Amino acid sequence: MTTPSRGGDRSAIQIAGGIRERTLAALGEPPTTAVFHQIADEIHLCCPQLTRFKCLRLAYGWTVEEAIERFHAMCDREQIKRRGLSERSWREWEAGARPDRDYTDLLCRLFETGPVQLGFARDYTPPEMRRPAAWRRPAAPDLISAAAQEASEHAERVETSEIGDSTLERLRTQVIWLSRRYVWEAPLPLFVEMRALQEQTRRALERHVHPGQAGELYFLAGTLCGLMANASMDMGRRVPADTLARAAWTYGRIAGHRSLMGWARGMQASVALWDRRYEDAAGYAEDGLTQLPRGQGGARLHMLRARAGAMLGWTREAEDDLLKAADARESGAGDELHDGFAGEFSFRPAKHAYYTAVTHLHLGQPARAIEQARTALDLYEREDRQNRSYGCEAMAGAHLAVAHLMEDDPGGAEQALTPLLALPPERRIDSLAETLQSTRTMVRGALAERLESFCATGLPQSAARALPEALSEAVPEAPRGEGDMR
Repeated sequence: MTTPSRGGDRSAIQIAGGIRERTLAALGEPPTTAVFHQIADEIHLCCPQLTRFKCLRLAYGWTVEEAIERFHAMCDREQIKRRGLSERSWREWEAGARPDRDYTDLLCRLFETGPVQLGFARDYTPPEMRRPAAWRRPAAPDLISAAAQEASEHAERVETSEIGDSTLERLRTQVIWLSRRYVWEAPLPLFVEMRALQEQTRRALERHVHPGQAGELYFLAGTLCGLMANASMDMGRRVPADTLARAAWTYGRIAGHRSLMGWARGMQASVALWDRRYEDAAGYAEDGLTQLPRGQGGARLHMLRARAGAMLGWTREAEDDLLKAADARESGAGDELHDGFAGEFSFRPAKHAYYTAVTHLHLGQPARAIEQARTALDLYEREDRQNRSYGCEAMAGAHLAVAHLMEDDPGGAEQALTPLLALPPERRIDSLAETLQSTRTMVRGALAERLESFCATGLPQSAARALPEALSEAVPEAPRGEGDMR
C-alpha cells in the first residue's frame, strides 16, 4: 500500500491492513463484494478520520495506482470510454473532495455500491431505520474476548530471558502514550493498538531476559490488560472486562507491583458495580485497599467502596468512605501507575468529584449530588486536553441530569443533557447510555425521543459491528492467583 506522509495515517493504514487480513483469514472461501464492504465498514468504525472512499480502497488492499488501473480495466471491460483519471484527483477524493456526476457513477460501478456508501452523498434515513449489515464472519472469535483469553492464558506463565533495554524502553513509552490517549480518543481503534502491543509484550516475555526486566514486562503486560479491561467496559463487554482485570491483577502480583494490583481490584469493583453485584464490588475495593491505601489509587478505591455501600443502603459506611477518600488523596505520595503513567490510570480531582456526586445520588441526596456534579464539570472545563476525560465528563453531566430530575427540575435536566447529545456515536460509552436510559421514564416529548435515538447508536453498537461476537464462544476464566476473590 501507499506509504502515508503522516504518522496518524500510517497507524490507520496498519489497522486497516490488520482488519482485512483477519477477516479474509477467517473466511475459508473467496471474498464477495459484501465481505469487502463489511471490511470497509469495520475500518471506518476503527478509523473514523478516514473517508469512506479511502476505506473501500483499503478494504480491497489496493494502492492508489492499482485502484486507477482497476478503474481503467473496468472501463475497457464494459466498453466505456476511458477517462483521464489522475492519481492527484483520486487522492483529493480520498481527502474529502467530491467527484463530478460522471466520475461518481463510474466509481460506484467499480466498487459495486452507491454514492452514500462512497461518502459522496448524505444518507437522510433516521438512525433507528438503518439496518446493520447482515453479513457476519462465520464463527470468527471476536477481538475483545480473544484478547481476554490470550491475556488470561499467559498471565501466570513465568519465564526467564534476555531482551535489549531499548526494546523495554520503547514498550514502556508506548504503554504510557496509550494510557494518556485513552482520555481523549475513541476506545475502539485504541483497543486494536493495545492488543497489538500486548502481543509484543508477551513475545518479549517468551524470550530470555534478566529477572529485573521480566518484572518490568509483567508490569507492562498487566497495565495493558487494565487498559483493555477499561475499553471492554466502555464497549459494553463486562465479562471480558472482568477477565482482563483479573489478568491485570495476576500480572501485578507476579511483578510485585502493589499499585497495579490495587488498580486492578478497583477495575473489578467497577465491573461489579455495573453488574449490580454490590457486595462483590465492596469486597474488591476493600481488598485493593490492602495493597494501595493512600494517594490517588487509595482515594479511588474508597470512592468505589462508597458507591457500593450507597447502593447497599450502608449510609454510614458510604459517608465514612467519602471522608477516607479525601484523607487518602491528601496523605499519600504518588505512585508509578496513577501519577507516572497517569492518563486513564489517574484519579484526578474532577473524577473524584464525579464519583462523589454518584455516591450522593445513590444515598438519596440529589441536592448534594448536583453540587458535586457541577464541581466536577467546572474542574473538567479547566483541565487541559490531556487530562480532560470526555467519558467521565459526560458521566458527570448524565448524573447531574438524573439529580435534577430527582429534584423535579426537568429544565435543569434538559440543560445538563443537551451537551451530551452532541457526542459522536464512537464516544457514547456503554455506562453513559445505561445512565441516560434510567431517565427515560422521567422525561417526555422531544427530549425523550432524542435520548432513545442517542442510546440506540453508541459505542457498544459500533463495537458489535466492528468486532462481532461468535455466539458459540465461551469466555474463559482468568487465572486464579493467591488471594483472588469472587
